[in-house]
Amino acid sequence: MVQADALVFAFEAPWKMNSTPQERQARRSTRIPCEIPIGLTSLDEDRPFSESCLIILINPQGCAARISRPVGIGTAVRLEGLSSKTNVTGRVVNCISLGEFEKSWLLGLALTEPGNVWGVEAPPEDWGHLKSL
Repeated sequence: MVQADALVFAFEAPWKMNSTPQERQARRSTRIPCEIPIGLTSLDEDRPFSESCLIILINPQGCAARISRPVGIGTAVRLEGLSSKTNVTGRVVNCISLGEFEKSWLLGLALTEPGNVWGVEAPPEDWGHLKSL
């Protein structure tokens, strides 16, 4: 299980320095830095793949994940290996190259059904009534 208090304590200041108070308020919920290795599998027959990636930022609406290949925006995906043991699906909403020499991409993934699929035991207050799934 991810312990939100420890993660927020360790990373709160650097993440807040990169956004304005207005930007933080516009977000639906606090983003928590983390390192969660998962399998990511395409549900799109036209864009098949299945490979490991590393989730580096989470909130109830989705996550940011580092992966070794570009993935098309709009691709439906399944997140495998989460501690919640539920069938978690989402859609790629962003894919950014991390540089010519990095050979990795940053994906923005929006969950099909928002929730605490990450197993955060003590989520931030603005995650509201969402329970761990």
